[in-house]
Formats: sequence, C-alpha cells, structure tokens
Amino acid sequence: MSKTAISIRLLSRAQVEALNPNPDQLVEVVASGLAAHGRKEVVMPPKGHLHLDHLMNGHFNILSAWVGPARRAGIKVIGDYVDNWKHGLPSEVGVLTLYDPAIGVPLCIMDATSLTWQRTGAVTCAGAMHLAKKDSKVVAHIGARGTAFSNLQLLARKFALTEVRINSARPESRERLAARVRSELGLKAVCFATAAEACAGADIIVEATRLEKPEMLIPAAAVKPGALVVTYGWMMALDPAVVSGASKVVVDDWAQCKQGGALHPMIVDGRLSERNLHAEIGQVVAGLKPGREAGDGTIVFWHRGFAVSDVVLGNWIYERAVRENVGTLFPLLEAGEE
Repeated sequence: MSKTAISIRLLSRAQVEALNPNPDQLVEVVASGLAAHGRKEVVMPPKGHLHLDHLMNGHFNILSAWVGPARRAGIKVIGDYVDNWKHGLPSEVGVLTLYDPAIGVPLCIMDATSLTWQRTGAVTCAGAMHLAKKDSKVVAHIGARGTAFSNLQLLARKFALTEVRINSARPESRERLAARVRSELGLKAVCFATAAEACAGADIIVEATRLEKPEMLIPAAAVKPGALVVTYGWMMALDPAVVSGASKVVVDDWAQCKQGGALHPMIVDGRLSERNLHAEIGQVVAGLKPGREAGDGTIVFWHRGFAVSDVVLGNWIYERAVRENVGTLFPLLEAGEE
C-alpha cells in the first residue's frame, strides 16, 4: 500500500516554450549534458526505433538516459513522420517523461517537440563553438525542418554571421525559413535550388535533411577547405570524400552511431571507425580532447541526438515549472492505494 500520493506534472508545448531558458542559457545547459557524457557521468543506451516506415512512412525513436549531475532520468518517445507537413503537423512530435531515479517515480510529462528542436540547435552550436573557425561568417543550412531555425538562431549568437544560405527539398519550406531568419535574426538569407550551390563558400554547413534514401547532396567540391560540416540527417547526404579527407571527425556517441544515421554506411564499409574518429563531442566540451587546432582543415561533426540532452534541458524546464507553479498536476496514485 502506498503511503504517499504520486502526482505527475503535465507541461504543454506552449508551457515548455514559455519556460525555456534564454538562448545563451540553453547552450550552457545542453553543453553541461555533453560534458557529463564526456566524463562518463551518464548511463545511456543507444536510441531504439519502432520502424513503421514500410507501412506508413514513419517511425518512432525511443531515447533514454540517466544523468548523474542532474540526478534525473528520462525517456523520450518521438515520432518521425516525413509526410506530416501534408496534415499541417511537424514531422517530429514527441513527449518526454522525467523520473526520480532514486525511487523510480515519474515526475513530469512534457511536450518534447520544441524541446527537441531547441536541444538539437544547442548541440549544433556547442559543437561549432569548439570545432568551427572563430571568424566564421557564412552558414549554409541544408534542410528546413523544425530544428533548422534553432540551429541558425543559436549560431547567430556565437558567430558574427553575415549570410545564411538555405536549401531544402520544397521551395516553400526554404522560403519560409529564410523569411524567419530575416525577420527574427536580421540576417541576410538567400535560398538556393541545390545544396551544392548553397554550400559553396560557406564556413559552417549544417546538413539536416530528411531523405528517404541516401543521396549525395553535398559534393566534396562544394565544401570550402577549413569549413565545419555538421551532419545529422537520417540518410547519408554528404560526399564520403569530405569525411575521409577531414582533419577531424567528431560524433556525439560512437555506440549510437554504429547503429545507424547519416554516416553509418561509412562504418559498415570500414571507411569510418574508431581508428579515424577524433573524439565524441562531450570529450571536447569537457576539455578531455582538443577541438579545432591551428592547422586543422575541414572538420566533420556528426550528431544523431541523444537522451542526455533531452534530460538536462527537460529537467531545467521542469525545475523552473515547479518553482513557478506552472503546469497541471495529474494524480497518478492516491495515498492508500495498492
């Protein structure tokens, strides 16, 4: 019999967005999770997948982690449905459940759609702060899905950007992103019909496509020597020669990368292995391995996204919600119930 009632705090998307840290805090919070991962202060299995692509062109990603410094555990389930735009919905819709790991009790269920966008942008930005040239001014963004604006917004706070170059599969999506960049960030934004055109001359390239099969959208000839190439699309869109010729290749979690994702074909055929992997980004953020060094040319940063980032950001939002009494308390278990 339970002697203590258990209630779960429910947070809607609007509440999560209102509670979000400011952009500088956001990068700091997510970077703290990366550093904890680098110091091995987390428990995180590779993400799981419920594949339904052959039935309805979508799948679910299941991400879980315990983060020691935050004293929190969490599980995120997020759907990835490429055709959702036809229904006026984001391609990714998810929820995050946070737990007290000492007693296994759920504390909070929150929308994880915008949280995923925000934490992804923060990982991209934290990586760029360590791996891109400090004087980077031109960013090319390939793909215009939900995470795109977060990437650009946060990069614009850390680099003196002069131009954003955008390509995506649908003209209306790239034009919409460009308009938002102009209006909210005050930056020059130019749309391109091909990824190669958008990437030419860019200091930082972010590949965030949602391809259904591998396609070499970014040829090596389009990548400026010394550029940072960030890739996290579902399928490989980057010329393998860029990876093979990079001064450094950095990933978020090697165990997870071995299971799938953008550069997974190069792991399968042996061209990418621990022998030519420089580091996981958490090791760089924690100061255990160097980031960009003098003489480095092109650097490739592949992040698949992991639960540690979801948990640290979700926990920051949850703790603020508790302090400010935001959200709805849902009684899960009454005192006296079996």
